[in-house]
Formats: sequence, structure tokens, C-alpha cells
Amino acid sequence: MTGWTFPTQDGENMIRKILHTSDWHIGRKLKEHDRTREFQKFFDELLRIIHDENIDALLVAGDIFDNTTPTVQAQDMYYSLLSRLVSSPCRHIVIISGNHDSPSFLDAPADLLEHCRIHVVGQARQDPAEEVLPLSDSEGRTELIVCAVPFLRNRDVMRADISDSFSDIESAIKSGIVEHYRRVFERARELQGDSDVPVIAMGHLFLQEGRARPDDGTRELYVGTAIRVDAGIFPEWLTYTALGHLHSPQTAGRDNIRYSGSPIQMGFGEAGQNKAVYILDLEGRHLTGIREAQIPEYQRLERISGDIPSIISQLGELGGRNEAMWVEVTHTGTEATGSLHKELSDYAKAFPELEILSVNSDTPESEIIPSPDTGGRNLDDISPEKIFDLLMDSKKTPESQRELFRRMYQEILHSIETGEAYQ
Repeated sequence: MTGWTFPTQDGENMIRKILHTSDWHIGRKLKEHDRTREFQKFFDELLRIIHDENIDALLVAGDIFDNTTPTVQAQDMYYSLLSRLVSSPCRHIVIISGNHDSPSFLDAPADLLEHCRIHVVGQARQDPAEEVLPLSDSEGRTELIVCAVPFLRNRDVMRADISDSFSDIESAIKSGIVEHYRRVFERARELQGDSDVPVIAMGHLFLQEGRARPDDGTRELYVGTAIRVDAGIFPEWLTYTALGHLHSPQTAGRDNIRYSGSPIQMGFGEAGQNKAVYILDLEGRHLTGIREAQIPEYQRLERISGDIPSIISQLGELGGRNEAMWVEVTHTGTEATGSLHKELSDYAKAFPELEILSVNSDTPESEIIPSPDTGGRNLDDISPEKIFDLLMDSKKTPESQRELFRRMYQEILHSIETGEAYQ
């Protein structure tokens, strides 16, 4: 403990309120529709909460951007927000990378940002102990210890031989993750000692206890594998664990282990889902309360399904609300659907606030992929995974080989979507 001093529990600079958020995915689009307005409104709301609640520390648990090469506009939104945070009541800001982020891009201005009390950990450190951040008050006394563990890529936690099987690789990755966190917590416990300073863990990973919704924008973290770790890797002496990756706000194993979820609805699978950030109330190292601060819905998403008459009826009902919304349609009838997307879009023109982003069909799989001259269903309305499964059907791929091929295909998708080669 030599070299560290700590405030007393009744010191006025003690950390009393922390805000946990994650999975911003700045720059994300939905069916190629821009979402800049939603991000800007969320950032305004985030600043409002920080000011109204007098937040002491802000934790952002990964996936700051939607891909590893954010646009100039996405970067501008990020740095504009950071400049506003510097002048807010928030004394400490800690940001870790997620699987969608470029570690080097986030780390590039880290030394400069640290002078503004903005601490960024993009790339996993060779010595995990360096990811433990003792944060000081204005008098140089440690008032908060944050275990800022970024998304751990395969190269960070293992060195697999090319001859290793998938199960061997998965086991090695999982063991590497557990060991990495163990070393981080060992250092944090050493720094905390007998003091009353809280220790907060941060991570971007998929816990066994977590839940993802279909079509909520969440991808498996470790592409080509199904790796999830148990919440038991987070010791009970931690004050709180702030996680990112899953897009629904939720607990994972214990009440003080939480995913804050994404602040806006990332896919139609989240239509109608409430979004939130978590506010932690503390007294010394003790967590006295966890509150949800609800985030308004800035762009309404709706899903409707049925045969064509039912779809038309539902569109009319939605259009009568005079509320801006994006709609996903799933046709479940037996009618021909060759030009359904155009017909429904033409019908929706009567409702200026209504926009149909996609039209899907539950017709038999053999009819889903048309030949180029059939005028059938648009491939853009089918997920890449579904198309790949249909391809394996057409090639009569044996069931024993399909899981391996799916994993390899996921690796390719990951490289395309994030701009980072799978390693």
C-alpha cells in the first residue's frame, strides 16, 4: 500500500454516484438508415442525467463505435461528447473497448485524454495488472479503483497451435480469460487493502448467465466459438461489475453484476424494449442502491406480421397514430409475395410518418431464394446466416459438417462487419 493515500469515509470527495452505460455503437445504421439524431439525443440525455444526479464517475463498458473504422461524423460525435463531459460534474470517465472497437484507435489519444480525467483502455495490457486504475481526488488520494478490462481477443489470452481442435482452442481461450481477470483482481485487492475505497470491475464479454434477444444487434463475441464464462470469475468482494456486450439491461448471476444494455434499439428484435443506464449509489466501498435511469425512445420501431389483408390493416392502424416509426413486416400468409415490398411501401405513402424498412416472408425455404428473373423476394431481407443455411441445404451438406462451416462463415462475417481480420 506504500505510496497510496485514501480519503476518510466522511470526506467530501468520496465517490458517491457512478453511472454505468455501454454499447453505444456510434455510427450504426438500421437497414442503411442513418441514426445520428438518435445518438445526439442520447448524449444530450446522458449529460442531463450526469448534471441532475451529480454523477462522480462514468463507466462506458465497450462497443463505443459500431465498427473499427468509424466515420468522421462518428468520431466527431464521440469527441464532442468527451469535451462536454470534461466540463460536467463527472470527475472520472473510464472507457474500455468492445469487440466492435479498434483497440489502437481508442488508445491513440489516451495519454492526452488522461489529463482530462478520461481513462481509456483499448488494447489489453501485456501485464493485466496495468488495467487496474486507482483514481484520485483533487488532493491526490485514491477514491475509486476500477478494473478496466477491455474486450479480450484471442491473441490476448492464448497461443493456439494450428493443429488444435475447436474444443482445444475454446478451452484455451476460456482459461486465458479467467486467468487474465484473476490477475487483475489480485492487483485490485492489493491496492484496496483495508481501505474503504470501492473496487468496480468492467468487462466486455458474454457471461453464461446473460440473455440475448434474437435480432437485437448482438453478435457472438468470440467468432467461430460459443465461449461464455461464468459470473463466478467476478469475486464477491467487488462493489459492482459493469459489463457490456448484451444489448438488454439485465443482471447476470448476482444483483451487482449487470449489463447496462445499448441506449438505443439496435434491431427490430428490440422493438418496444425499454432502454436505460444504471446509477450506483455508494457509501465507501458499499453499494447502497442501483437505479435505472430510463432513456427515451428516439425512433420508434414496430414489427407486424400476418397475411396481406392483416398487414394492410395493421399498417393503417400504425399510420393513424401520426407518429414517426420504422416498420419491419413479416408475411405469414400463402399469397404470392413477388412485389409485396413495393406494394406495401406504396400503400404506406399515405402515412408520411410511416416507413417500411424491410419485408420478410415465412414461405417455405425452397421458395425464399428466387432465380434472378422471378421477381421474388429480395435477398436483402434475409439474414446472411439464413442464406448460408439455405445454401448448405441446396448442396445437401451433411449435418455433421454444418456446425464447423457455420463457425467458419461467422469468422468471415465478423471480418467484414468490424473491418478487423479474425485472429
